[in-house]
Amino acid sequence: MSRAIQIRVSESVVRTVHVEDGVQAPLEMLPLLGAERMGELLAKELEDLGFVRDGNTAKRTDPDGIEITVDLRAATVHVKLGADADLAESVELETRTAEERGAHAHRELRDDAIGILDKRLTERTEALRREVTSRLERKLGDLKTELDGAIGRATVGALTERAGQLGRIEEVISDNAGNVTIRVKL
Repeated sequence: MSRAIQIRVSESVVRTVHVEDGVQAPLEMLPLLGAERMGELLAKELEDLGFVRDGNTAKRTDPDGIEITVDLRAATVHVKLGADADLAESVELETRTAEERGAHAHRELRDDAIGILDKRLTERTEALRREVTSRLERKLGDLKTELDGAIGRATVGALTERAGQLGRIEEVISDNAGNVTIRVKL
């Protein structure tokens, strides 16, 4: 007759995880001047918004950790956000089994504990990823408005420059709605 034994397994894990989400999108700029000149005009507008120019890119990191990179030559914007977290989980399992199955039951219990920990860490990592994505989505609306304004001002600069190539600019009138009238004497 076999004796019943109780087996208890305790496992814990600590992991540092990094999650990141980002989006890349084209900037809709009219090709009024050459791509390089349009990039220069946009760079000037972005610098006024706190971007730092580095060659053909303009970059800014906002206080909330969102990194914005504008490729001036390709007319694209890349926005990304990352987050780090130290995740700690522990689990304690126990079972009763026959003494002769003790070693086998102990391995099974340990494997179950590791599986439970992995599942919990995966769920917490996914929750962090969803949080990062949500923060990024909230920021994109404000950023779109800000970049559209910079592109609009760069476009007005390009139109004015182009008009100057056609003749002598007599008058530039702009209204609050963003409409611009440029009077040129040919």
